[in-house]
Amino acid sequence: MRHDTRRQFLISASIAALLSARLPVRAQGRPEGTPADLSGLGSRLVETYIRPSITQFANTAAALNGAIAYFCRAPSQERFAVVVERFGIVVNAWFRILFLRFGPMVEDNRFERIFFWPDPRGTTLRQVQAVLAEQDMTAINADRLAGKSVALQGLPALEYCLFGSGAETLLDGSPEGRFRCAYALAISERVKATAGELRSGWWTESAFAREFVLPAPGNPFYRTDLEVAAEFVKALSGGLAFLTDVVITPFLGKEPERANHKRAPFWRSGLTVAGLASSVEGIGQIYAASGIADLLGSADRRIDGGLRLELRTVKNTLDGLTLPLEQAVVTGPGREALVYSTIGLKSVNTTIETRLAPAIGVGVGFNALDGD
Repeated sequence: MRHDTRRQFLISASIAALLSARLPVRAQGRPEGTPADLSGLGSRLVETYIRPSITQFANTAAALNGAIAYFCRAPSQERFAVVVERFGIVVNAWFRILFLRFGPMVEDNRFERIFFWPDPRGTTLRQVQAVLAEQDMTAINADRLAGKSVALQGLPALEYCLFGSGAETLLDGSPEGRFRCAYALAISERVKATAGELRSGWWTESAFAREFVLPAPGNPFYRTDLEVAAEFVKALSGGLAFLTDVVITPFLGKEPERANHKRAPFWRSGLTVAGLASSVEGIGQIYAASGIADLLGSADRRIDGGLRLELRTVKNTLDGLTLPLEQAVVTGPGREALVYSTIGLKSVNTTIETRLAPAIGVGVGFNALDGD
């Protein structure tokens, strides 16, 4: 009965989203044939979503670093519980901004320094295990760690230190545990530093942020508001494609027999689904902050309702998925929820690329994941 109820919910949600895209709207958009007024788009995005969300990530990274330092000085279950809590907060804050993969995020490999993913060859696991086994003292110095492989200094590496094989030594006071804690602390310092660089890159004094907010001819980054809009659309499309094709699909598999929850990011800490939900919520919020709905022509205003409803439905579906990931990927309501989420996100992406982008005059002749 529960299985049937869940299936009916997913079917009803999909039908509702499709119907919403066809409902007439009362609000009047700009007259057909006139170009969208994209002025102020960059300012709305930066002030309302980008800068606050990146600041939140930087602040939570600093708080995690402090919690790990406090724990390492005198390990205890109570202090470790704080570390675990703050790690979850940082991961969710990261998922809310990972789709902002342009500008400061891509400079100096910052995305990979924070989140080396995808990692199909298990580079992070292999390198982190080697550091722990050899007790490489150069890895516990944050400055020297910065010069090492990006796979050794981000959130996946930190997750393994806190939740992976041998993590129980963090509490036993052994040499292995003390080294592991020191390495975890160095990683958290690197994440904190990189997050701080991201925040600086979007601050008011940043040349990149100024041009994103006020594009002008002759600027090296953005010359027109249309170029800002194109960057924004590409970020949305690339973020959605990343969630479906790079995060969910590899661990979900085409069939239940091919599913493997260990291919998911943050499976050890149980944060995979919560992170996905945070990303979907963030994409919905930055879309709302853009004010693009008010820029759509009268014939295109129905696009807005469909996008909002589909994102909200996917977010609610992920929030309702409480099964452990290893159970959720097999046949049953958990897998149905993940499959529906993938379908829903792909539908949103298609709408953005084929309907929303042309409606505001943005070309879609780009590969959303190519980073160009």
